[in-house]
Amino acid sequence: MDTTANIERRSRPRVSVTLKAVVSFAGHEAEEYEAMISNLSATGARLHFEKAGPVSAGSRIGVKISIPDTVLKHVAEGEILWVERQHNAVSLGVRFNEALSAFMMQRLVEK
Repeated sequence: MDTTANIERRSRPRVSVTLKAVVSFAGHEAEEYEAMISNLSATGARLHFEKAGPVSAGSRIGVKISIPDTVLKHVAEGEILWVERQHNAVSLGVRFNEALSAFMMQRLVEK
């Protein structure tokens, strides 16, 4: 994976974050997996799992992002662009179907 090329293709800058999320994969919506989001932009995110289910590039994904300091979650849907596996751990890149609003980005990246 060419990281420089990926950064240049992004239409929105990514912000380093530590956010909790609950994820489901297309065709397996009844199963949910806990994930951590390490970086976020209005149009996508990088997620990390200690163990994830049926994951492959091109698959559809549902992501419930926990909004810090609240019990609320923002629900986003998207497509998995890439998958990295290391032992049981899995990292993946997601492009959201709809961009997050400026207000939602502010809520999610506030410290």
